[in-house]
Amino acid sequence: MSGTITARVSTSTGRALEGAVMTVMSQAGEQQAIVRADADGALVAADIGTGTYTAVITAEGYQPTARVAVVSGSGALNLGQITAARAGGAPVPATGRWEIDPGHSTIEISVRHFGIATIRGRFGDFTGQIEVAEDIEKSAVIAEIKTASIDTDNRTRDDHLRSDAFFDAEQYPIAEFRASQVRPSTDEAWTLSGTLTLRGTAVPVSLELTYLGEVDDPWGGHRAGFRATGSLQRNDFGISFDDKLISGVAQIGSTATVSLDIQAVRTSS
Repeated sequence: MSGTITARVSTSTGRALEGAVMTVMSQAGEQQAIVRADADGALVAADIGTGTYTAVITAEGYQPTARVAVVSGSGALNLGQITAARAGGAPVPATGRWEIDPGHSTIEISVRHFGIATIRGRFGDFTGQIEVAEDIEKSAVIAEIKTASIDTDNRTRDDHLRSDAFFDAEQYPIAEFRASQVRPSTDEAWTLSGTLTLRGTAVPVSLELTYLGEVDDPWGGHRAGFRATGSLQRNDFGISFDDKLISGVAQIGSTATVSLDIQAVRTSS
């Protein structure tokens, strides 16, 4: 005779934790079932024989949660609502709207050159807003970068990057990043998922985000610091420049690393 173990898993704010995993273990330590939560956070482990089990619920960035499940016959044993606690308890910024301060922020991009060195550049003209929600995972970011503002400390190279071989700054003067999904990834870091539109092409992009704290500035403002890193595949945006050396090594690598150090000023609560 066998039964079914069910549960629903969510965050502390009630958001369904899709993709959470429930592993059902026997008292002898043998795995009986492993299932993933659906979009509603529902977990269903079927065909579980009678006996006493431990159901362990895990999700990336959250503390494991265990429940005892006693299956006594056919039918469903409902473990009820399980609330997952975020791992680490890392601090989060104050809720409200924050305006990126471009004068005290940097957006840097780097690529491999000839396979032996790294070329770095910065975008000098950009704006952006950060909306921190009560449920931190529902926070949002929007940023606009003027592609013509690229600066690699080499005028000839910068003009080439502004041309249609790369950013095509004349036809596509703005690169836009929008994100509305923030998820914990480690005890101190988050994954910010969004879409980068460059050269008219929108591509999903994820950044590893670290919150650096807050401080009152000398001008009466309240500031927060953030650091984010990620990588882009230039071919995804139609940048297919592929000149190679005689050895076959590409002049410019296909992967670009982006690094952001951001200061933002709180404009509303």
